[in-house]
Amino acid sequence: MRQIVPGQNYREHYDAKALADLREQVKAAGGIKSPIMVRPHPSRDGVWEIVYGHRRWMVAGEQYGDTYDMPVTIEDLSDAEARALGIIENKGRDNPSAIEEAKGAADLLRFNAGDKEKTANQLGWKPRELDNRLLLLNCAPEVQKAVIERHPHISIGHAELLAGLPQDRQVKVLAGILQHKVPVEVLKKQLGQYAKRLSEAIFDTAQCLGCPHNSAQQAALFDASIGEGYCQHPTHYDELTMAALQARAEPLRERFQVIRFIKPEDGFVPLAVAADGPLGVGAEQMEACKGCANFGCSVSAIPGHYGEVAESLCFDAACNSTKVAARRKAERAASKPAAPARDAAGAGDSKAKGATPEGSVAESAKPRNTVPGKVVAHRIEFWRKTVANQLMVQGERNHRALTALVLARETRAIHSDRYADVAVKLAGIKKPNLGDAPLRKMLEQADAVDAGALEALVKAVTASAAYGIDTEGLEALLNYLEVDEARHFTLNEAYLALLTVSELESLAEEVGLKKAMGERYAKAKAGKRSEFIQALLAVEGFTYKGAVPKAMRYPRRKFKHAERAEPARESNAAADAPAERREEAEPAHAA
Repeated sequence: MRQIVPGQNYREHYDAKALADLREQVKAAGGIKSPIMVRPHPSRDGVWEIVYGHRRWMVAGEQYGDTYDMPVTIEDLSDAEARALGIIENKGRDNPSAIEEAKGAADLLRFNAGDKEKTANQLGWKPRELDNRLLLLNCAPEVQKAVIERHPHISIGHAELLAGLPQDRQVKVLAGILQHKVPVEVLKKQLGQYAKRLSEAIFDTAQCLGCPHNSAQQAALFDASIGEGYCQHPTHYDELTMAALQARAEPLRERFQVIRFIKPEDGFVPLAVAADGPLGVGAEQMEACKGCANFGCSVSAIPGHYGEVAESLCFDAACNSTKVAARRKAERAASKPAAPARDAAGAGDSKAKGATPEGSVAESAKPRNTVPGKVVAHRIEFWRKTVANQLMVQGERNHRALTALVLARETRAIHSDRYADVAVKLAGIKKPNLGDAPLRKMLEQADAVDAGALEALVKAVTASAAYGIDTEGLEALLNYLEVDEARHFTLNEAYLALLTVSELESLAEEVGLKKAMGERYAKAKAGKRSEFIQALLAVEGFTYKGAVPKAMRYPRRKFKHAERAEPARESNAAADAPAERREEAEPAHAA
């Protein structure tokens, strides 16, 4: 006994009753009568490794101690042969579980370098039986343990059905089986309800042929399965579906701002936006809606309807409702007879003829939309550059703006890096390294600057704040400087490249490009987005300079300027500034 050690035993569980029966048999027989098989230990001289007979060796040790003279049969076997004989012998005695057999077969397969035919022959199995056992190793450890320990409510049928599921889901389903004692047939029906039909897949199912979650694997090898043609890993199926839908939706990204993928659980009801009909918003507003950040389409991710597209949708129901109500209100007002002219006595109390009070029908029906994020970012950068340039050419307002920044405790908005770039251009000051700008050294540089450049350098301090101030402050500066966007904005390819096809349509209507193109417009719109953009930029006679879309304009706010002798508008201030100063200042802030 002392010279015998356990071998590569794949058994993890021994039936307690069978083991007790064996003890009684050994006791009655007065010892071990059937020899166990051993082989010379592969790495220890004078030691023998058990090939099969572990249970008899264990019982002998318990009953007779390590001095017992154990009957053995010695065979000189390779590792693979030893493992094969162990599996075959155990199957004929106290039957191991299918999971234990699977583990033993997988171990032997490794020794055979993955040769399934050789492994099956060594075990005396048919290839199908080997595949059957190996497929069971897809079971989660918890399921394997329940089968090995022969849990009363888990059969091999349960394990076969669970083997096709993702392991985390197997654990959850196993808990339900144990708690509710779910029979195999009931489990089969339940799992079938959650499986996905491969015939409905929009992705290439060739990749599913060898997948353990393909029910065809279980149907071919197990007695218990949900049948062929199902994916039993719904999450992965959905991931592959979404990847395929994303690919199909790629062309739509050039057309719409919003693309929403609709799943069954979303309860989605599309809200189509149109010019006419009971829920129409009007022709003018419809064109504006095409440029809205909430305008787009939906792509179905619902089984049986995968990839179906619903276009021209609004994804802001509250806004849409407001637009529909405004259109109806405008139509009602238009259908009413004109009010009689008031007499001269009441004329002083009324507004001028044709005036429209704020908040009236005409005002509320004005086309509006939500500006897309990319356009907002472009607009903010345009505003910053314009404000910086105007602060350089509007000298007196520059100084007053600097005073206001200090008083409002907004000096943190002064953009040091931007200022340093300008100082290099204006006065040849050497730009300091980050964290290496002691005041003494900078004073020496500043003191060396030509006196003629000092005023421009001081103006640049205020101008640099345009790149550090928040949007509210930026809008205040735009209003204070009375900036006219038309003097600074040119409709160009950089701007149009930000827009989807629907936004381009809205823009073309708004700035008059559609009208200017005439019959050519429909053909241009039907082509590729890039070609549409080029067509919009090649309209002969159209003035692109000053064609400012509403999305690029800043909100006007009433600003009370003090009465003094100074230029009233930025356009005049810019025109009156010396040409050399304008040319010197504007490039400095164009970056």
